[in-house]
Amino acid sequence: MKPYRTAKVEGERLAKQYANLETVSQIDIFNGLESYYSVLGQDKNQKSVAVLVEKSSNNIYVYQLKNGTSQEKAEAVVREKGATEIDKITFGRYAEKPVWEIKSGGDYYLVDFESGALVEKEKQ
Repeated sequence: MKPYRTAKVEGERLAKQYANLETVSQIDIFNGLESYYSVLGQDKNQKSVAVLVEKSSNNIYVYQLKNGTSQEKAEAVVREKGATEIDKITFGRYAEKPVWEIKSGGDYYLVDFESGALVEKEKQ
């Protein structure tokens, strides 16, 4: 539980401080090639954003969610590839690109945020 409490406190603090995040709807940890605090919410202009804070360097990446693939579309992509029940959806970065990570059973799918294409499927 401690890493998630740290993610909530530290991720939310940095997202509010550096990305003008006003309200938070989801906080998680994304572990890909690098680890990120993943914070979803709305900025001061009431626009939906995703803020990623790289844990090792505190680099911050901000994405306007309206400019890419929605969670729902990413979910539809992985269902086409065989996913049944969706356990969890996390926003992250993989190979320098923003992605949705979708966990279904023991499988993890990465969907490119910008193109909506399936990047990778990993079996756990």
